[in-house]
Amino acid sequence: MNYGERISKLRQSKNITQKELALKLYVTDKTISSWESNRTEPSLEMIVKLSEILECSASYLLYGNKIKDNIEMEIKVKLTKEEYDNLNKLMKLKENLLLESNQQDIYYQSYCINNNINRLLRIRLSGNKKILTYKNYDNKIYCEEYEVEVDNSDNLKKIFDFIGLKKIVEVKKERKIYSYKDKYEVSLDKVDSLGYFIEIEVKGTIKNYLEEYDNLLKNSKNLGLNLNNIEQKRYPQLMISNNDK
Repeated sequence: MNYGERISKLRQSKNITQKELALKLYVTDKTISSWESNRTEPSLEMIVKLSEILECSASYLLYGNKIKDNIEMEIKVKLTKEEYDNLNKLMKLKENLLLESNQQDIYYQSYCINNNINRLLRIRLSGNKKILTYKNYDNKIYCEEYEVEVDNSDNLKKIFDFIGLKKIVEVKKERKIYSYKDKYEVSLDKVDSLGYFIEIEVKGTIKNYLEEYDNLLKNSKNLGLNLNNIEQKRYPQLMISNNDK
């Protein structure tokens, strides 16, 4: 069952017509019909309002009863050097440093997802580790991620060339990763050509996506971050935009 079918089923179970639901949401009945037929998707704001009217969780409307694995949820905020230095001092003082490393991320694109910058393959070189990752950024509040460790990145690159994968961008950064509140990982990044950033990532299985994202925003505020500086683009997207200038 998709999100449109869930909206329709819940609406009918409460004996609410499309027109009545539209009036409650201040939209047209055509909009409701478009959602229920999956022609268009309601915004996150509308999902929350729908969950209140239909008396269900927002996560159920979005995903049903299925809990998705391999989910990465994080917030990235652009920093000044002064903000970066102050946060680094704060994290060193109060939190546990998990990792400090130089990372080289090489992004590739498949012929079957050509021109879709939201779906990429990445080879990460970090210390002695070499990790192959597939990332899908299509969702607004999380990234779908699958990764495996490889023992020979040079051979992997040759295989990519052979099957027609093309390298599109390379990102180099200095990264410091801290544990935060036993629930989050805080990464302080100094990225070549892009500057300074902080990424706060939820660790563990995510059961309620909207609730987790709301908590992520609250904890970002607790660190004194200016949420007006949230960067929606990922590093490869930023690097491509930077290279196009």
